[in-house]
Amino acid sequence: MYRIILISFIFFATAGEISGAAERRPLVDVAWLKSRVCAPGLVVLDLRRSPANYQAGHIPCAVNSNYYGDGWRIDIGGIAKKMPPVAHLEALIGGLGIDNDSHVVITNAGTDPFDAAEAAGAYLTLRYLGHDRVSILDGGQQAWAAEWDADFDTGPRAPTPKTFRARPRPDILAPREAVQAARARGAPLVDMRGHDHYLGVNTEPILARPGTIAGARNMPMSWITEAGSLWFRSLETLKTLFAAAGVPASGETIFFCNAGLESSLGWFVAHELMGNTAARLYDGSLAEWSADPTLPMDLKVPLK
Repeated sequence: MYRIILISFIFFATAGEISGAAERRPLVDVAWLKSRVCAPGLVVLDLRRSPANYQAGHIPCAVNSNYYGDGWRIDIGGIAKKMPPVAHLEALIGGLGIDNDSHVVITNAGTDPFDAAEAAGAYLTLRYLGHDRVSILDGGQQAWAAEWDADFDTGPRAPTPKTFRARPRPDILAPREAVQAARARGAPLVDMRGHDHYLGVNTEPILARPGTIAGARNMPMSWITEAGSLWFRSLETLKTLFAAAGVPASGETIFFCNAGLESSLGWFVAHELMGNTAARLYDGSLAEWSADPTLPMDLKVPLK
């Protein structure tokens, strides 16, 4: 009975707001979502990797998708994890019950920095496809569960497929040639990996060479959220951290990592929270760059 009354109230009070320009906000909090959950036109996208965890308890009416398992990024042309073709993404997103009028609120477990990166990666994908009504739930599932009166659904929930049509914004992504040109101009290139990977002390198997793009700056993705959660640091704190890493808050800036995941967090903060529309993400990242021996890399700590 409670659920029925709640949904009816939301429908009359807020359904008209869901598609409004006022709903263009990168981050939303639990209070915002609680007053709109299950409203027509709103889709909560739960990116937890475990279907069992999702079915054990999730935000009411949320749909579940595995970021890598469902193909938000895929291997293309021998390069690990690039943005998939538009037709693939249209089918994936429409199959989750999302159409061009939906307001998508992305959530995740928020228990490690990669949860935040996957949330930012899905957010970036939707924005790349021309979808503006998308937000991340600040704090994710942890924030929702912390509310004493927050409701939960259990069990699976099969979404009703809808038609999603993309209007791609290629300027959000930087291909390799654009990265080379930006580097030649002295534009900041920002490596979002941990400092050990930036230095070349450790590396991932998908990279042909250790180290980083020559001249790149380092701002580990772990700086973006609090204690590896999905709680984003305040805007003032993020500006301080950008400055500490030598990353400007405006102007042309290209973020990269191993394969376009960690760098999604840097792009999200710069482009969406700070309003730097000149910020881009290098889609191929080091998986592509390191594979070409003609492209310069810095190995700051050579190891035998």
